[in-house]
Amino acid sequence: MSSEQKLRAIWKSPHFWLLVIVVFAIPLLADFNTRLAYVRQMTAESAGLTEQINQEKALRTELLALRDFVQSNDFVEHWARQAGLSRPGETVIKPSPVESAPAITNTVSLPTPIPNDPHNEWVALFFGPRQNP
Repeated sequence: MSSEQKLRAIWKSPHFWLLVIVVFAIPLLADFNTRLAYVRQMTAESAGLTEQINQEKALRTELLALRDFVQSNDFVEHWARQAGLSRPGETVIKPSPVESAPAITNTVSLPTPIPNDPHNEWVALFFGPRQNP
């Protein structure tokens, strides 16, 4: 067998082509794995940024509503009421704090009700309270 025939035999051998495929496939698979990891990272970042965008949109909506309220007459009236101001003809009443309220004196204790037996309660419910002669 000559060297040329050996070379042809190697080229026709399935083991040779399998080795060639493996040699070229390993770098491609490594690159594919790197790209998959990059895609996963980008997807996670995208989800986080989407959530942050939604939060910012909700905050913007709340701030716009607050701006509209602040520019309204209702806000001016609310602020004036909190400051103790009133309209002409109105009287401002400011309640005092509980700590500065005077102590309660001359308290009369209520009589403690005497529990009745169930029979008398049912009679009173249907026929009214008994009148003592």
